Amino acid sequence: MNDYWDLVFKACFHIRAIYSSIIMAVIAFSVFVVITPIILVRGIFVESRMAKRHSSGEVFKYADLNLHDQKFIYSNISELGLGKIEPTATGNVRIDLELAVGYIDDHFRKEKTYINQNVFESYDLSNGMQVQIPISIETADKVYPLYLIYNQNHKESYNKINPILKANNFQNALYLSIVPMY
Repeated sequence: MNDYWDLVFKACFHIRAIYSSIIMAVIAFSVFVVITPIILVRGIFVESRMAKRHSSGEVFKYADLNLHDQKFIYSNISELGLGKIEPTATGNVRIDLELAVGYIDDHFRKEKTYINQNVFESYDLSNGMQVQIPISIETADKVYPLYLIYNQNHKESYNKINPILKANNFQNALYLSIVPMY
């Protein structure tokens, strides 16, 4: 009984297996030490690039808000040929986009006009920018980008991107806003 643990160790654990396990642990730790800084630096660059895209208006940053009893009362949707519409603003961009698309689609169905709507499409512009448009509405010969404006940051981003879109053969960008746009 005195040699029990020595015999178990000799029978179950081979010295080569122990050495190979130690070598693999050292290699895994070395790979971890080399790869971790690369991932961290890449994440910092991606974050700064996205912050630049948000500030320039290329991409709008929509966070879910809890808006109660608010409507999109400021709009230039009349440029599309619609009358004044005031869809409810919930603060959830997916729901608000569906409501806006519903109003627009109903109007064009009544007029028996075909439109195509693309949600969160990316477009390459001539100046090398790639913009992401929440809704693009394509009529027979024109493309209208539609933005939802919930706060002052969205308003500033819209005002920055609108002239760039005009210079790239988009019609005037449409907006539905809960903040005054003037």
